[in-house]
Amino acid sequence: MTTPRMLTLSDAAEVCGTTKKALERRAERGTLDVGRRGGVRVVEVSELVRVGLLDAGADVSLPAGNSAIDRPLAVLARRVAEADADLAELRAALDATESALRRAREDARLLRTRLAQVAPGADLLAETA
Repeated sequence: MTTPRMLTLSDAAEVCGTTKKALERRAERGTLDVGRRGGVRVVEVSELVRVGLLDAGADVSLPAGNSAIDRPLAVLARRVAEADADLAELRAALDATESALRRAREDARLLRTRLAQVAPGADLLAETA
């Protein structure tokens, strides 16, 4: 269990035993100071105490990762991990392609050398690389 310093309006409503709409109305009237964090409306626990929605020693614990603020962070963390995995795959594919290109260039060089030995005066394959 974690004790958050800030709550989303949904989480605050649950902790206070009210509705999100009631908190939104208080914010519109200016009787509840709310802010934004990552596009989500949040309220400080101390603000809920100040306006009398919570007792000073009230339990405002939420299970870790259950807050509406934590959910988008978990999604972003998963996407970053997926992007890292994709990047590792792309790097491996690039390394394999570069290795194949080096082998192909070496094969082409050997073929040119052998061709030059067979037909010394013929310029059948001019080196382009």
